[in-house]
Amino acid sequence: MLYQSAAKINTITIMPSRATKNKKDENNANNEEMELAPESQGNSVAAHVRERQRAVAEREAARLARPERSRRSVLAHADRKLSAVSSTPFGFLASNRRSSKDDEPESEEWCGPFSVARQMIAKREEAKRKRIEELSEEQGEHHPLDAIMEEVNLQQQRKIHPSMQWKSNLPRSNDDGAVVTSTYAKRQRRVDLSKSGRNLIPSLFQITVSFIVDNFEHVESLGVIENDVRVAIAKELVGRNKLDAKAFEALVEHNTMETLEIIDCAGIPQDAMASVLASTTGLRYLLLTHAGRCFGRKSVKALLEKNASANLCCLSIAGAYLLEDDDAAKIIEAHDSTLQSIAFQSCPLLGDKFANAVHNNQKLSENLLELSLQDMQFSGNQLSMLANSKGALRGITNLTLKSITGLTDEVLGRILEISQASLDSLDIGYNHSLADATLLSIRKYNSLRLKTLILDGIKGLTGAGLEALFTHPLEGLPSPPKLKVLKLASIDPEAVTDELLRLVTASFMTSPKINEITNPNELEDTSFPPRFAAYHGLVRGGGLVQLDIQGSTLVTDQLLEHIVETSANTLETLNVSYCPLIKDQGLGYLVSKVGNQLTKIEVWGCAQLTDDFFDGHNRAQNGTLEIIGAWMKRSGTRTLR
Repeated sequence: MLYQSAAKINTITIMPSRATKNKKDENNANNEEMELAPESQGNSVAAHVRERQRAVAEREAARLARPERSRRSVLAHADRKLSAVSSTPFGFLASNRRSSKDDEPESEEWCGPFSVARQMIAKREEAKRKRIEELSEEQGEHHPLDAIMEEVNLQQQRKIHPSMQWKSNLPRSNDDGAVVTSTYAKRQRRVDLSKSGRNLIPSLFQITVSFIVDNFEHVESLGVIENDVRVAIAKELVGRNKLDAKAFEALVEHNTMETLEIIDCAGIPQDAMASVLASTTGLRYLLLTHAGRCFGRKSVKALLEKNASANLCCLSIAGAYLLEDDDAAKIIEAHDSTLQSIAFQSCPLLGDKFANAVHNNQKLSENLLELSLQDMQFSGNQLSMLANSKGALRGITNLTLKSITGLTDEVLGRILEISQASLDSLDIGYNHSLADATLLSIRKYNSLRLKTLILDGIKGLTGAGLEALFTHPLEGLPSPPKLKVLKLASIDPEAVTDELLRLVTASFMTSPKINEITNPNELEDTSFPPRFAAYHGLVRGGGLVQLDIQGSTLVTDQLLEHIVETSANTLETLNVSYCPLIKDQGLGYLVSKVGNQLTKIEVWGCAQLTDDFFDGHNRAQNGTLEIIGAWMKRSGTRTLR
């Protein structure tokens, strides 16, 4: 009896404390059967109940541990290519919004040499990637002689790539032989190096400008001076926040002034600007930056009334939020026979009338050389009017369409076709709707004279499209452009490679050598003086002058070696910010081989660079090379710069 009572107590304590309402009757029936069951069946029934209880508990725990997905619709970003941030802790929903590249069908393109070349380059890169993955899997096994083979390969790489042999000139110790280890000593050494080659004595011109600005409240008029002097005084006034209406009246020259250039007009009221424009009758160049409120309807009326007979050649207005659409059109129509440069930036009220003034004006084609539109909001119809203008854009040499809302590949292609291969400079940066089709239009219509190409911030460009732009030859297309200025900042991080830059500079390798030139007129590039100081047999003037590849994660020191081979005597500025594979050896080798015309290198975000380059390159002592962005540091460590 005692044993049976204990068995009953055990069975009761093993039973679940609570049961669901749907299983309540069934559990009561099971309890009655367990109480009446003989001793031989007590253990088996208890185990069955225990398993069922455990299954119920696990199911409830799994349900409570995983949060239920919200049924509310999530407002997606307007353009998912531009959105890199998710508001949920799990990122974007992979099941609904992510699709692998393998599942997407390949877009069919119109058959042509450019599209075929781009597809071949894309397939080649995919095959190369798979081949590298296969080789990395095969190299899993190790051999005792692997270390020796690696050393031999390293010696061969040093012979092929001379940048690997570069050594820093950084002294490891002080004059007394002590090793420099403290942060203060390293900072002091950096300051001493920066001051050693810098001319700290101001020039007489700087002293004079500072003296005039210090006592500018006593100046009634500057008289007849050159525009460069007036611009220097205006910059100093803006820097000290002294450029108000009174200072502006004393700064400008009335009646005979031909150029009015102000770098910041934020503190100038519209009445003061209108008064100056009304008293100036021979104005030819009007350049107002950060115009703000000073250039509105009243200023335009004064300009048109008092300068109607003047030959306005250059019109550059930036930030004029009061400039009406019809006022801008009136200025263009009044000076259409003399305008050579038109530039508007951040003028939000410009629209149909401005586009129509350019569209219907045939006189602009006689003199217009430059058209610059930046940070403007135009519709597709307005841009189509510009693209279909009656000869206004024929013969322009500089075209800037930067950050233009509504600009597409088709509209830009028509504009490039109208220009008739006359462009020397093209800036179409930060237009996120553009893609590789624009590169085809550039090569097809404007590759002959193009020297400056700025493609910053265009995320739709691919590496295959860029390589097809500079690949030579392609059947049915002209030769690729021979560029002096190339800016590819903030595009696809993997679009710019060492191979692409080799293609960009390949045209310079075909320049004639010095001993083969008998007549200076035979030079292909006539924009530079025929100075025959060459590097490795190349004509001076052949090579890149400015290169910006910010954010390119695949470029290495081999790119810098190739720049030395092709552009050692021409390179002036270089931007390799946020390029993680650029090292001290590559930049140090570049500085040691490139001429003194190199004045600026930007290295923001390159935390892999050390003091070996910053304080140990060949020009660290004379201070003639400006390195911007040297104050970065590795994550989690102290900065020494």
